[in-house]
Amino acid sequence: MRAPAPGAQSASALSEARLISAALESVHGLVAEFSQIVESAALPSAQIEKGTVYLQRPGQMRFEYAIPAGKLAIADGQRTWLYLPEDRQALVAPADGRAAESGVGILLQQDIDIARQFTAAWEEDPAGGERWLSLTPRVRRAEYERLLVRTTDDHLIRELAALDPLGGRVTYRFSRLRRVGRLDPDLFRFVVPRGVVVREAAP
Repeated sequence: MRAPAPGAQSASALSEARLISAALESVHGLVAEFSQIVESAALPSAQIEKGTVYLQRPGQMRFEYAIPAGKLAIADGQRTWLYLPEDRQALVAPADGRAAESGVGILLQQDIDIARQFTAAWEEDPAGGERWLSLTPRVRRAEYERLLVRTTDDHLIRELAALDPLGGRVTYRFSRLRRVGRLDPDLFRFVVPRGVVVREAAP
């Protein structure tokens, strides 16, 4: 797809950012399948994980992994938990810590205003695929340099990539998105299994 002229591109990118904000604000609950692809110079190849995500806006999210089996990432509104069954440990951090500020944390925000938080522009895919909406934070962040976003026809995020300053990339792809009402609150509670060590995540 050929990019519009720069002026029109900026205007349409800003419009899309506002539509995404409105779409997220209209969501109460959401269930979707996801894949998570981590790419880094420190890894010999891309690390791919898959599962089901449950979202209760604002503030609550559960990533339930099928690959690797048993892994959980939960935001309960006050804390975030990352349970790694193979390591027999759970990492916990405040909800306003770095884990919540990662790229996917944008889905949890209350009163979200992407056009205010980010500079929006269109970016072509080097592989020749569908173009991305590129979002650069207006306030510099340590967690990521910018976000790349693709959306559904009703402007919900179906693909989100967070690019860090060192060239790493974490991409989330969502499919079978289903809007729901109130989800079971137990989905967003983490009970520490017996024998699992709880550690505070690094700030």
